[in-house]
Amino acid sequence: MLKSISIASLLFVVALTVEPCVAEAKCFGFRGQTIRVCVDGDQAASRRTAIAVCERVSGQSCSIAGYSGSCQRSSSVRCYDAGGREQRSIQSE
Repeated sequence: MLKSISIASLLFVVALTVEPCVAEAKCFGFRGQTIRVCVDGDQAASRRTAIAVCERVSGQSCSIAGYSGSCQRSSSVRCYDAGGREQRSIQSE
């Protein structure tokens, strides 16, 4: 009995580590800014990362206004990744 529980537990842990994590990138836009920051996911930590990048790049306080699945640099929009590097185009996978 104990052996079958151990094997089942082991298989469960292996399944959790082998299963790929499905994270969708979000490109956050900010009120009063021409910046979009694209990060993986839509969790609170992802939003905090996007806000921190916006504030570091712009030198101003940033507040999320919305999001999309991609960002394309134009004369009115600049795109940044989660590391704060400006990109020409960012698409969610």
